[in-house]
Amino acid sequence: MQLIVFTKDSKYYGIRTENVGEIIKSTKIFHVPQAQPWIEGLINLRGTIVTLVNFSKFLEEEDNGLHKNIIIIINESNKIGILVEEIIGVFTVNQEDIQLLDKKNDDNIEGIISINDNLTNIIDIMTIFTENEGSI
Repeated sequence: MQLIVFTKDSKYYGIRTENVGEIIKSTKIFHVPQAQPWIEGLINLRGTIVTLVNFSKFLEEEDNGLHKNIIIIINESNKIGILVEEIIGVFTVNQEDIQLLDKKNDDNIEGIISINDNLTNIIDIMTIFTENEGSI
C-alpha cells in the first residue's frame, strides 16, 4: 500500500494514494458564505469547480495558515481538495505494520505507522465526502 505523507504543525499524516488524483500548489480560493467551518472555499481546477477542505479545521484543530499544497481526492466522479502544509513524499508500507485504532476514538484516523522515525496518522480521507454531503 502507498501513502502520501504530509505535515501539519510538524505532525505526520498519511493518505492512501488509491483515491488521490493529483497534488497541486495552493491557488486562488473563492470563499463560500455559510459553508461548514472546515470548508475553505472553492477552487477552479482546469475548468472544474472543486470544494476545498481545510485539513486543520476538518480535524477541529487550530489552523496556522501555512498551506502550500492541495491534495485532490477523487471518489467516483466527485473531487475534493484538501489544503495541507508540506508534502513529505510517497511511501510504500506493509498493511501489517499499521497499528489500527478504535474508530470510537476518532472516525478520521484509521491507524498509525512509523515513517522516517515519525509516527504517522493514517487518515480515512473518504470520511470527508460523507461529512461534506449537502454542505455546499
